[in-house]
Amino acid sequence: MNFKIFLLGFCILCVSGASPLIAAEPDVNNDHEAAPVHISLDEIVVTASKMKEPVENIPQHVTVISREDIEAAAGKNIVDLLAREAGINIRTTSGNDRQAVIDVRGMGDTASSNVIVMVDDLPINASDQSGPSISSIPIEQIERIEIVRGAGSVVYGSGAVGGVINIITRKAPEKPTATIYASAGQYDAYTGRAAFAGRIKDIDIDLNAGLHDENGYRDNGFYRKKDFGAKTAYNVTDHISLLLSGMAYEDQYGLPGPVSEKDINSRTRRVRTDRPDDRGESTEYKGRAGFEMDFDDLGTLTIHRGYRFRDNRYIIGYTPLIPKDDQKSRIDEDTRQLDINYINHYHLFDQLHMFQLGMDHAETEYIRTENPGGPRKNSRTESAGFFFNNQWRLTRQLMVNAGMRTNHFRGRFRTDEKKRFDDDMLWVNGDVAGKEWDNQVYALGATYALTKDTSFFTGYATSFRIPNVDEFSESQEGLRPQEGGHFDMGIRKKIGSRLTLTIALFDIRIDDEIYYSDINRNYEDKTIRRGVETDMTFYLNDDLRCWGNYTYTDARFDGSNAVIPMVPEHRASAGINWQPTPPLDIALSGSYSGSRYDGNDLDNNRYEKLTAYAVVDGKITYQYKEVAVFAGVSNLFDELYSTSAYSQSHYPMPGRTLFGGIRWTCF
Repeated sequence: MNFKIFLLGFCILCVSGASPLIAAEPDVNNDHEAAPVHISLDEIVVTASKMKEPVENIPQHVTVISREDIEAAAGKNIVDLLAREAGINIRTTSGNDRQAVIDVRGMGDTASSNVIVMVDDLPINASDQSGPSISSIPIEQIERIEIVRGAGSVVYGSGAVGGVINIITRKAPEKPTATIYASAGQYDAYTGRAAFAGRIKDIDIDLNAGLHDENGYRDNGFYRKKDFGAKTAYNVTDHISLLLSGMAYEDQYGLPGPVSEKDINSRTRRVRTDRPDDRGESTEYKGRAGFEMDFDDLGTLTIHRGYRFRDNRYIIGYTPLIPKDDQKSRIDEDTRQLDINYINHYHLFDQLHMFQLGMDHAETEYIRTENPGGPRKNSRTESAGFFFNNQWRLTRQLMVNAGMRTNHFRGRFRTDEKKRFDDDMLWVNGDVAGKEWDNQVYALGATYALTKDTSFFTGYATSFRIPNVDEFSESQEGLRPQEGGHFDMGIRKKIGSRLTLTIALFDIRIDDEIYYSDINRNYEDKTIRRGVETDMTFYLNDDLRCWGNYTYTDARFDGSNAVIPMVPEHRASAGINWQPTPPLDIALSGSYSGSRYDGNDLDNNRYEKLTAYAVVDGKITYQYKEVAVFAGVSNLFDELYSTSAYSQSHYPMPGRTLFGGIRWTCF
């Protein structure tokens, strides 16, 4: 552990020691050549308000993971990429990326319902507690990932509490290209992918397919998946463009369950399971169609229609006394989405301003059948929201943002039971319970450019979250939406051409926060989350980049002052990307997570805390013409740790894992 902490500290020192080196940069007015510009504050993002805008205009902490960052990173999947970012804590009960929970700003056990994850601007969060299916998105198809921390309910509605993550897939290049990817690793893991993308006449086409198979770190930890995706875009005229995309995904996975407190630190016992036959399988289909119309000075109109279907079957608590098919529980989820967005930029008093008007609608039908002999839970939910946003540039340095949303939710819920009629078991419908709520939220923020390299931001926004269908199914009478207030303040600073620094402070206060239990209810105490996020990137030279971040989170119940479970107080990540010669890239990164309370320890006095851990990953890539060969290691020092525990039942994470592969761009 001492060496790992030293290595992590060394990476952080590489970054934090940048200021004196930057100060020694030659002045651009002397006879030396100016340093190349590696970083800027005006990077364009779309997630904060569903429109293209530079980061410096957003009154929130924003991070962009570019395609170059993805290819250079030591991680193997999206979860690995997000785990190293400031303010983000990853938890998983499977040891892989399937149904991993992405926690932004200390949301704790219900983070999957308090953080919105999108693909190409459309949310992929499930309507139950399971969260978004991150593993269904191939990392090779991602162009960039945008992370906006803090409240986003004005633009995205219910659930945009801790933050919003937008995964943006790659666009087809003008020149057709084909790529073949293959990798293998420990635990009999292998991955194969093929993709074709390019412009044929006036139509952009992107096709990709892949499969993955692994036995997993633990007994009954297998994971097999395959997917196919297609996307096409067509510019009808210079002012009208059409988009159509679809994806199919299937997987099978083992459910090894937790291990006891006494086994979690044993290298042999932590990989075992007492549930060798618990497993699941799922099928997902996603579709999206849309068009964008550009009316020149009158603005732009974008309309997207989305569809998502999920069929998930699983066995928990297998017994040989009952046929396997009779033990399978099943979830069927059918979601339809509509998103309309109008944006107009206009000039007033010699300054450029923006007006935005949006509408979104989502309808979900959800059925969960619990076997053997369990109930059938039905729900039909519908949510519709209208919002507007304004950006006013009052001076060249000062921009003010203001927005508001009104949202209407309607839900119908019914629990059915199977009863015997003569020799047959038949479903008997239960009573229908209805819920309706109206919520209004607002946001007000400002950014001020102190200099061309320094930007200050601050803002206050409100958020809300409607209970999900799992929370409705077994809930206390009077379960209601949670509402929160969010204060953000920070500074973005560029020093010379090689270093950027972001420091963000946040304060989140939530009333009636919903938590998941045997009987779901709202917390009586207000919850308070305060913290600071720091983010730094430093180019020592053109071939060596150092980066690092640190997050402090104080998440507590207002009345009892108890710490919210599953939220570490301290988190830090750091790394280097080095290109000693043009064909060779070396990536090394480390992450530290502090101790945190057991997920069922609301009073902080029932169970032992989960211990702190530090994990180091590395990867080497060699590029020769159109072929890239890579080799890497996850958890280099074979740390024994877990990210989730409930009542001292831990879910182990994998030990040291070696992997390697090849990527060939055929043409």
